[in-house]
Amino acid sequence: MTDETPHIDCDEALERLYEYLDGELTPDVEAAVRRHLVACAPCLRIYDFERAFLRFLEARTRAADAPPELRRQLLERLLFDENQLHGE
Repeated sequence: MTDETPHIDCDEALERLYEYLDGELTPDVEAAVRRHLVACAPCLRIYDFERAFLRFLEARTRAADAPPELRRQLLERLLFDENQLHGE
């Protein structure tokens, strides 16, 4: 982390949470999200829940040998629900 790492608020940290979980952020933004999560207990709890939930889904779809169509429907539903939470 450098002094040039942007500072972000809760809204931006949560907006970028799935990109953070998927390792899709630039190093500076990833560091800013990580720094926010370390400093913000409510956001850290959301992060912990989302990470556990994604791991659970991954394990269930693998264990159940879910067909690709079911996986697609699950992901679409999750994205729809996430967008509804953020008023999009």
